[in-house]
Amino acid sequence: MFKRISALTIPVLLALVLLAAPMALGQVGQGSKASGKAAQLAADWFVWALEKPTDVNPTQGEYSGGPKCDGQPLSEAPGRKWFLAGTFDGSEVTRNCTAPVGTQFFFPVANSFCAEPPGTLTEEQYRQCAKAFVDNVLADPELRISVTVDGKEVNGKRIVRADTPLFTFTLPKDNIFGAPPGVYEGVGDGLWAALPPLSKGEHTIHFEISAPSVGLEQDNTYYLTVVNKHQVSATE
Repeated sequence: MFKRISALTIPVLLALVLLAAPMALGQVGQGSKASGKAAQLAADWFVWALEKPTDVNPTQGEYSGGPKCDGQPLSEAPGRKWFLAGTFDGSEVTRNCTAPVGTQFFFPVANSFCAEPPGTLTEEQYRQCAKAFVDNVLADPELRISVTVDGKEVNGKRIVRADTPLFTFTLPKDNIFGAPPGVYEGVGDGLWAALPPLSKGEHTIHFEISAPSVGLEQDNTYYLTVVNKHQVSATE
């Protein structure tokens, strides 16, 4: 979920969730090694999601195949990762995608970012802005997170909270916020999760999150077909 972007102060709560069966907050990982790896991947994820125009943006609606299923990071990231996303407006969706075998699936359970044109705020101001929303999500007494893979609950220890380094991205003219196109800088924060590689074949990832006090609701289902790498482009 995106919190805010640009000096126009456009509210952009973008619930991009996935993962972890009902969990106690104490299960959220805080180790420096894990969060450090997640931090750069999270920055890559934001660039991937923010730079795509509306018609092919993976946060928009239901889809089956095509460019919206291209979960490859835009920048170089350690390891083999495949990004997934939730929805901008919180609508319930079902998506069908083909992904390469041998990749981990990286995505936010809950996240936010704050961004402005370069030089508008300090990095720490961006960081505190992004942090506030995630703090409020975790403080919600009615917080509920549930995610299954092929009907089985996901281990909550795979979720880590991490804020990103300062990153730069370029909003296209037709962006999902209706904000002025151009270069922005910002910081994101969130609860991030990674699934280990899934076996070849059909898999179902279902994820829900509810944090009523901040107006966050998600209910999403991915039907994934995991294939050899060379088959991905052929099937989409």
